Amino acid sequence: MVARRAAKLDRVPAQSAFFVGRERELSHFRELLAEVGAGGRAVLVEGEAGIGKSTLVDAVSGLAAEQGFRELRCTGVASETTSGFAGLHELLHPVLDRLATLPERQRQALEVALGRADGPAPSRLMTGLAVLGLLEEYASERRTLVVVEDAQWLDASTAQTLAFVARRLSQAPVLMVVTVRAASELFASLPQMPLGPLSGEESERLLAARQPELPGPARKRILAEAVGNPLALTELPQAVAHAPGAAAAWLPMTRRLEQAFLDGAAGLPERSRQMLLLVAAAPESSLRQLMAAAAGAGLTLDDFAPIERARLACVSGDRVVLRHPLVRSAVYNAASFAERTAAHRLLAAAATDPDRAAWHAAAATPDYDDEVAAALEGTADRARDRSAQTEAVAALRRAAALSSSTADRARRLAAAAEIARQAGEVADSAQLVGEAWPLATDADVLAHLALTEVALGASAAVPGHSTDELLALVDRLAGPDGGDHRTQRLRVLATAATAHAIQGLPGELRDRLAAAIDAAAGGERGPHVLVGRVLLHPAEHAAEARELLPGLHRTVRDYLAGGPPSRSQIIIGIGLAAQAVHDLPAALQWWNLGVDHFHRAGATGDEAWTMRERALIRIGLGQLDEGLADAEMALRLSVDLGLRVTAADSALAAARAYAWKGDNARALAAVERGAGVDLTFIKARASWSAGLIALNQHRYEDAWTALSAAQAIATTGLWSLGDLTEAAVRTNRGAEVEPLLRRAARQAELFASPYLTNVVHRGLAQVAPEGGAEEHYEAALATAGREAGALELARTRLAYGEWLRRRRRIVDAREQLSAALRAFETAGAHPWIERASTELRAAGVAPVSARPGRDVLDQLTAQELRIVELAAEGLTNKEIADQLYLSHRTIGTHLYKVFPKLGVSNRAQLRNVLSSSRARTTASGRL
Repeated sequence: MVARRAAKLDRVPAQSAFFVGRERELSHFRELLAEVGAGGRAVLVEGEAGIGKSTLVDAVSGLAAEQGFRELRCTGVASETTSGFAGLHELLHPVLDRLATLPERQRQALEVALGRADGPAPSRLMTGLAVLGLLEEYASERRTLVVVEDAQWLDASTAQTLAFVARRLSQAPVLMVVTVRAASELFASLPQMPLGPLSGEESERLLAARQPELPGPARKRILAEAVGNPLALTELPQAVAHAPGAAAAWLPMTRRLEQAFLDGAAGLPERSRQMLLLVAAAPESSLRQLMAAAAGAGLTLDDFAPIERARLACVSGDRVVLRHPLVRSAVYNAASFAERTAAHRLLAAAATDPDRAAWHAAAATPDYDDEVAAALEGTADRARDRSAQTEAVAALRRAAALSSSTADRARRLAAAAEIARQAGEVADSAQLVGEAWPLATDADVLAHLALTEVALGASAAVPGHSTDELLALVDRLAGPDGGDHRTQRLRVLATAATAHAIQGLPGELRDRLAAAIDAAAGGERGPHVLVGRVLLHPAEHAAEARELLPGLHRTVRDYLAGGPPSRSQIIIGIGLAAQAVHDLPAALQWWNLGVDHFHRAGATGDEAWTMRERALIRIGLGQLDEGLADAEMALRLSVDLGLRVTAADSALAAARAYAWKGDNARALAAVERGAGVDLTFIKARASWSAGLIALNQHRYEDAWTALSAAQAIATTGLWSLGDLTEAAVRTNRGAEVEPLLRRAARQAELFASPYLTNVVHRGLAQVAPEGGAEEHYEAALATAGREAGALELARTRLAYGEWLRRRRRIVDAREQLSAALRAFETAGAHPWIERASTELRAAGVAPVSARPGRDVLDQLTAQELRIVELAAEGLTNKEIADQLYLSHRTIGTHLYKVFPKLGVSNRAQLRNVLSSSRARTTASGRL
């Protein structure tokens, strides 16, 4: 547990005469406390060491107590040892008796993270939700102040979790106050309260209150050197008194203050200085642990007494509390390397916790040491099991540095890179990959690195090795006889093919990759072979894919069983392969599997990836509400994890759903959000979304331009071909789009895809000469009932009905137009409802809505609708929270707001509302 420094020496209350110059800040906090009600907020207090952050926070704490607030607090401590979630344990220790109130998966995640239970490694996001839920539960009883001091020194896992919680306090009556020394990227989204130096007049008042007897010349010098820093105004007078030349105005303030504390320690006996160094080397340790280490050097509690008399530290409970963090840095940095090494050896020998012992041993090891490296790898394993990925990465990185074997070094760096990627630490992961590549010779490690690198590129746009370089690696792995490491070569090649599916490759490179796959596969037809072949040449291998895809589930389950987490990426590969051959039902099946698998495994980043792809398929199949819910949830997850490519693509999928629904404002906002990533497939999908919006707004020239750009990626181009044809017809460019349609028709035959067949034949009918249109329309409608996509099929019926009406075949036209209208109404595709209704009126029919209750659901957001659906299925708030990565109180708040919109008063009525409002599609998968 991180030592709480709530009782810092010389900390003063707000009412004291020593509280000078922070009246404006305190007044602002008084207002914030008064505003804390149904929701909460967080504030970042930033300022240099000694500027008065702690004094201000303690004053806020006093005000909060006067107003009936309860308080939770944790404090970061600079340390050479790294313990994941130590700060979180300190913060939550008083409220852990409320763990049972959390949803099951969130409770398990937090218990595992805090080391209170064993279980699968929880995702960082699930742990954050658990903390948020626990704070909401605690604050529901009484308003709560959460104080996070010295956040720059919190263990990384705690800091990341609290930054997440700080952004989501809208449902909790909580004021969170975070203090840092310098601007923090992690907490950058919070409202900032910078603390600057005191004015000259304020400095004089504080100094007069602290040192009323100080002579005039000394007072003038201290005021000049302290430059408005409150701690300096307190400490420098003592330093000047003991050593007149000690404070130097040219030193930075932090160094000046450190020097002042060192001057205070200069008079300590040698044995006490040794004791103080032990405290500085392990500020997180208990008194018992420190004394056990001290005993190794023959030191006793008697040697601590001079430290207390010098007011450099005191004992509080079972902790040794330093007067100020600068005491720690001053003492530790002033010690020689040999002295620090000796201190860490003593601490390692006395430590009862294996992780702390490993870190102290590492700090005491200047050269290679495989035994210490192995101990640190064990620490990394335990940290990863608790989802303290950042600490696991740090342990593996240090273990690699201590490894005498280059192979062990590469293996540990590669493992660290993948853990960092899963944790959303994109820059760190990329750096570790770069360090590991030149060292790696083991085939498994090389294949692992290739996968991590491509995943970084796909989710966060991090550049990696070229396809030429990956092919050279495959040649190297094959060995002199060309037959070595077949499995690893196929993994690398499938990974390279996945990169191609995302970015696109010149034909020559595709052919070389395909030849390499054939050479490595021999007669094998496993998942990696299929993925590689299909993603490179989908039309050529479509028949093979249709044959193998249905039976792959059992093979993949066996492959994943007991293997490393990286093996799970094959799910993504097969899902992309199913999409590449335009088998939308198969793709949906694999994305359902992926969402479920990664959700259970706690791999939130990969869950977001598969969810965003599932959104794409659901929208294509006409399941707009389900697809929009997936897209928005994937966007929320990927933003939380810093996965900018996944976030961009999720936003663009949401844009297409909004465009179908006719919500052009939201669609445009989503396109803007997703258009900032410079990747070919993202730009193609952005163009597709922009083209749909332009069609809605009758900006047909803009639609043609945008949808033409969407053809840059083969799959996106084929899926958007119906939209491009619409723009072509509206701008008299039928002759320009016809060659694309003819080529797509040949591909549709190879793929045997009902979806593509419908789109292509509708397009050919729209641009065909008068005599051939009806044949194409009938061919398009022949795909009905074969997963052609409800909305695309409805568009075909609409176009056919328009064509029939213009030829005065009114009865036939009414049949097609009525069927189209029903499908558009079921999906909530409002621009198309309007268009079909207009055509029906022109055909002599007054449209009557088949879904009179539909509008009541249109009042709900995609997230609200998904909550309503799950509640109607009988799930509790806690169960819904686990599904949707929200706190259970947030679920309750959403339902409280939704009930009046739907005209219901309890959950039992939700099922009737849903069943009377619309038919649910049977292909809908659960989140």
